[in-house]
Amino acid sequence: MPPSNASDKALVTAAQATLEKATAQKDVLVSLGMSPQVVDDLGKSLGELERSLEATREGRREHVGASADLAAVAAEIAEQVQLLDGVVQYRFGDDAELMGAWASARNVLGPFKPKGQAAGEGGSQTPKAA
Repeated sequence: MPPSNASDKALVTAAQATLEKATAQKDVLVSLGMSPQVVDDLGKSLGELERSLEATREGRREHVGASADLAAVAAEIAEQVQLLDGVVQYRFGDDAELMGAWASARNVLGPFKPKGQAAGEGGSQTPKAA
């Protein structure tokens, strides 16, 4: 058996090696009291593990792609808001009440910094509420 902190690949490799050895020695193992079903069950379980690991890898790939798409959309929205800000300032720049309302509307929560990220490394510069 690989160590408990071994990679998924190491676990699958060890299981495949065990299955190959057990299949080659099945008659001997059965004569020593092992159920004949054990080798078949090991093969089925190994197949299920490999399918599960592939589904996990596919899920990660989809997540990375979706995150990239989301970042692109967020950048496009930020650009549109910046353009709209210019239009609003040009049109209503003399009206302090409307400009205050616009500043309030633009003051949204986020983006959030991941834990451990130092101040000034991306994310919002707005201090946390007390």
